[in-house]
Amino acid sequence: MANVKRVKRRRINFKAVILLLLIVYLIVMLLYTFFTMPIKNIYIKNTTLLSDNDVIEVAGIKDYPSIFKLSSKKLEEKILSLELVEKVKVSKKLNGKLIIDIDEAVPLFYVRSTDKVVLSSKKHVNNNNKYLGIPALINKVPNDLLNKFIEAFKEVDLDILKMINEIEYNPNISDNVVIDDNRFLLRMNDTNIVYVNVLNMKRLNDYKEFFMLIGDNRGILYLDSYDSDNNLVGLFTSFDSQVGEDDSGRDQQD
Repeated sequence: MANVKRVKRRRINFKAVILLLLIVYLIVMLLYTFFTMPIKNIYIKNTTLLSDNDVIEVAGIKDYPSIFKLSSKKLEEKILSLELVEKVKVSKKLNGKLIIDIDEAVPLFYVRSTDKVVLSSKKHVNNNNKYLGIPALINKVPNDLLNKFIEAFKEVDLDILKMINEIEYNPNISDNVVIDDNRFLLRMNDTNIVYVNVLNMKRLNDYKEFFMLIGDNRGILYLDSYDSDNNLVGLFTSFDSQVGEDDSGRDQQD
C-alpha cells in the first residue's frame, strides 16, 4: 500500500487578522484626521499698517480650511498681491498653527504731481487718503535720482519721517555751476529747513538730537555739508542771521 501523506491545514488566526485590520483602520483614520485638520490658529507677524483681516481675506483662509491641504507657496503669492507686502513667508505647524511672517513696505512720501504714494518697495500706489502723516514731494525728480533717493530715504527712522512736511528737489548750483545735483530741501514740521543729499541721508536720524541742542532756535541745517566731528550745531544757521540773505542754500563745505 502506498503511503498517503496528510496535508496539514493551517487555521486562520481570526484574532490576529481582526487586530491587523483594526491597526490599519486606526492608521488610516489618523492620517485622514491629520490631513483634514482645519487651521487652529493664525499668527500674522510684523505688520503695522496691514490689518490681520486684510491678510486673511486675500489669502482665502477666513473659514479656517484644512491646513495641510493648503499650499504655502500659493498662500504667499496671494498675500504678495497686497501693495504693502514686500516679502512673506508662510509656515505650517503640526499642531495646526499657520504662521504668516510679513516684511511690510513703508509709505515714504506722497508725490503731489501724480497723487501717488511711494513705498519703500519702490511701488507707486494710489493715495486714497489711506497714508497720512507722510511728507509730500512737491516737484519733479529725475527718474534715476528718484530711485536712489528712495533707497536712501527708506533708511531714515519712521519717527524722523513723520517730522518732515515737504520734500523739494533742490540741486546746489552756484554761478551756473552744478555743485551737487543730488541735493534735496526738507521743510520740517517744526519750521526748520534741512538740506541733505542722497549720500548723507542717514544723517537725518540724528535730527532729534540736533533738535534738542538748538532749543527754540529755528533755521537751516546743512546736512549736505560734512563735519568731521558730526557737529550738527556747527552746520546750523538760524533764521535771525539770515536776514537779507537768500535762504535757498549755500555751496557745499569741504
